[in-house]
Amino acid sequence: MFILLLLIFLGLVFFFVMMFGAMITAVVAIIVGVTTITILASVWLGTSYYLKESGNKPKTAQETYRQVDSDLKQIVRDLQEIRSELDDAEPRLRNMEFLKYARQNRNGENES
Repeated sequence: MFILLLLIFLGLVFFFVMMFGAMITAVVAIIVGVTTITILASVWLGTSYYLKESGNKPKTAQETYRQVDSDLKQIVRDLQEIRSELDDAEPRLRNMEFLKYARQNRNGENES
């Protein structure tokens, strides 16, 4: 009988110790969670405020990218137009170069 009472007593002590441990663990987890959320929210708000005060706009990078992309497309169109004009002028330039060397050869033959 004494052993039975001792086992019940030890069982109750073990139960209350485990319950107290679980309660302490839960309280610590809640405190750590709340602290973490508070720190993250503070960092987020502080960073947002600092960026806003320094003149940073969220869409600036996208606008700059679109502008650079548009400028590059315009440069490609301009280069294609220049190439087209050079292709049109190529026969005349070759003809002029031919005439230049032909005159030099004629002048060289006259001097000889």
